[in-house]
Amino acid sequence: MRIRMRSRQGQLYWLLGDEESSAAAMAEAQRYAERVAWSSALAELALAKAKAKLARWGGDAEEAYRQLGVAATMLGDEAEQANIRAVTHDLLGYLADDLGEAREHRVAAFQAASEAGYAPLIAQVLVGVADLALRRDQYEQAARLLAASAGVRGLPDRSDPDVARIEQIARHRLGDARFAEAAQEGMQTSWRELVEATLAC
Repeated sequence: MRIRMRSRQGQLYWLLGDEESSAAAMAEAQRYAERVAWSSALAELALAKAKAKLARWGGDAEEAYRQLGVAATMLGDEAEQANIRAVTHDLLGYLADDLGEAREHRVAAFQAASEAGYAPLIAQVLVGVADLALRRDQYEQAARLLAASAGVRGLPDRSDPDVARIEQIARHRLGDARFAEAAQEGMQTSWRELVEATLAC
């Protein structure tokens, strides 16, 4: 629990622009993980770093890939668990430059999140699918998926820069009124239907 809390604090410090406090919090989380000698804790930390929250948000794709490799090695067979596969493919979807490859990772993330059945994870994967829609210039679909994600989570995730970025671009392209209409449509449509429609293309 302490490891997760400190790594989350590190992410939040980074979002606030305080890189020194972020690095200190992550270093403390690493020390806790090493003390308990719990491979899952270390793997979780590696995933947290790689999961678009520090490495990817900072534009360091190489470090994100490296951390994913570290996590996969530490997890071993546990890396095949649905929740781990969902997180991994979600990150890889953001990192993929090729839209076809990004789509493949989004499909895998969606399938794994559906299998896991954990609402916050499903909401996270929906944001990733919204990112794919945005990259394809499907701004209304991106707005729908963001609304569906907020509905699954129970409220919008204001701490996720991807949500803010996708919303800002989609709102700019659609205008406030059409963005709000598309978001309303997203709240009234099954999230599965929205994802399947986006990934079918």
